[in-house]
Amino acid sequence: MNLHAIDLNLFLVFHAIYTTRSVTLAGEQLNITQSAVSNALKRLRERFNDALFVRTMDGMVPTPLAERLIGPATTGLSQLNQAIDMGRHFDAEHSTRLFRIAINEVGHLVMMPRLFHSMRELAPHIKIETVAPSPAETRSGLLNGQIELAIGSWSPMGPAFYQQRLFDETFVVVMSQSNPLAQDSLTLSNYLHAEHLSFRPHGSTDMELESMLQRAGVPDQRHIVYAAAHAQGFVEILKDSNLLVTLPSRLAKVIAGYHPSLTVVDVPFAVQPFQIRQQWHERVQQDPGHRWLRELAFAIFN
Repeated sequence: MNLHAIDLNLFLVFHAIYTTRSVTLAGEQLNITQSAVSNALKRLRERFNDALFVRTMDGMVPTPLAERLIGPATTGLSQLNQAIDMGRHFDAEHSTRLFRIAINEVGHLVMMPRLFHSMRELAPHIKIETVAPSPAETRSGLLNGQIELAIGSWSPMGPAFYQQRLFDETFVVVMSQSNPLAQDSLTLSNYLHAEHLSFRPHGSTDMELESMLQRAGVPDQRHIVYAAAHAQGFVEILKDSNLLVTLPSRLAKVIAGYHPSLTVVDVPFAVQPFQIRQQWHERVQQDPGHRWLRELAFAIFN
């Protein structure tokens, strides 16, 4: 029998009659009239070419075919109910869902350790994958369902996207403690005349710094002698030189925490904090698992 040829609601009636052994009680269980149950049973009998239930003094007794059908029917209804519940609820403790998060190297070093450990504590079976695409690729990935969530300082992605501020970030300067500038207050003149290491991960951090310098009335006149695409490795260069590197404050604290030979100082110009946001597409706005993920990120970082 073709599944399209039968109304799946009839199996609800079939199951109710089987469990209650009564057309009347089945109607009460399903909150429909007795005549509606009788009509559904008639349609079932026609579809299966079998009586399915025989009226006796002991109630509606199932036929051998009904006895064979009840197991698969019960399993199918149970799985349908589970599927419907999964659409309304997210069982973090037992979920094996994969969350793919777009985040640049700064966020990966600063934010993901905390987010990962919190996620695994609450949802020990979930899987996490981070990607570091460009802003345009991130927007496309969110739109097409290849990425669940984007975290960073990217500009708002458009009217079909939601965004939520997680925290404000600013910049500080990191240098070796042996750098002569570490012994005195760093002045704007010293900053501009020093040699710099520029950290340019695949994201918008360096653009954010350049924009901040412009807003502070200080055109980006840094003497950059080394531009690094990745955090791994540039620390060794920084430790053994007089270079300065201007980094987001949270990243600077992480790096300095692992390398006592480095020191962190304030930038010598006025700065306006910039926002770190999480952004997602409207198609997942009501998804329970996605809501759980972004609420967790907000609780950790806000």
